[in-house]
Parts: sequence; C-alpha cells; structure tokens
Amino acid sequence: MTGLPTMDGERHYAGFWIRLVARFIDLVLILAAFQLFILLDRMGADAGLWAPTGLPDGIGFEWLSPDDAVRVVFFLCFPVFYYVFLHGAFGQTFGKMAVRIRVVNEDGSRLGYRRAFLRWLGYLLCDLTLDLGYLWAAFDPRKQGLHDKVCRTIVVHEEAGTGA
Repeated sequence: MTGLPTMDGERHYAGFWIRLVARFIDLVLILAAFQLFILLDRMGADAGLWAPTGLPDGIGFEWLSPDDAVRVVFFLCFPVFYYVFLHGAFGQTFGKMAVRIRVVNEDGSRLGYRRAFLRWLGYLLCDLTLDLGYLWAAFDPRKQGLHDKVCRTIVVHEEAGTGA
C-alpha cells in the first residue's frame, strides 16, 4: 500500500494515494462550483430576478417552486455531469489531469460516455460499502476499486511526453 505504481506489461497502475489526491482535487472543484452557484443564485434573488431559496418546516414537495427545482437539479446533476463528461471525453477529471493519471478500459481503449456513466454508478456502490469499495484499490494487484472491477476499467499513469 505504498502508492507506488505497479506494472503489467506497459501499464503503470495508479495507486490508492494518488487516486485519493485526484479525488480530493475533484471534490474541491465541485464544492467551488456549488459555492459559485450559490453566490450567483443569491445575487440573482437579491436583484429580484427570481425568488430566493427557502425551505419551509413542512415535509413534502408541495413547497418546491420552479426556482427551487432548478437548484435541486443543479446540485444533483452537476457532479454526475462532471464525472461522466470528463471521463467520457478525456478519460480524466481535472483532479486526474493534475496528477497525470487516466481511466481506460482494461484493454487500454478509451472509456466512452456509456462506460463513464456506469463507472459513476459504481461510485454509488462504493459509497454503499461505506467507502470500502474505494479502499479496495489499495490492496488490489491492479489497483482497481470496486467501481473499476464492476466496469472493467483501470486507472493508469500517463506516459511521459505523450499525454496518453
């Protein structure tokens, strides 16, 4: 569990610790996007462009205005979009780009949007296991977490000088 890359032929698997750093960077960026959204939302509400947010004491969705529905959709969908789009388009999130690792299929091919979405669903499995699914990567010979095993993906270091 040193975090050093292991090798399988030409693949240098990204270890647990470097993946954790990438995930931390991603979470900071997502939280920054949330804070920016909240700031713009409050500025728009203060300017009278839309209703301010407010949650009543009651339980249920009868209080959910169209403005609040937009807020809920943003907070639920933005992280999905972030991970699925970036993994599907580039094989990397901004956090993975920062530490120079990428997600590929086990055969080394590009991920694609469908597999990226399934991998994101795998994150939910990891969350349901109280994050043990993520920790699995620390002990797996190919450094695969539960979400990687389910979707048959691996996380590898980018080759020096090629960006791939």
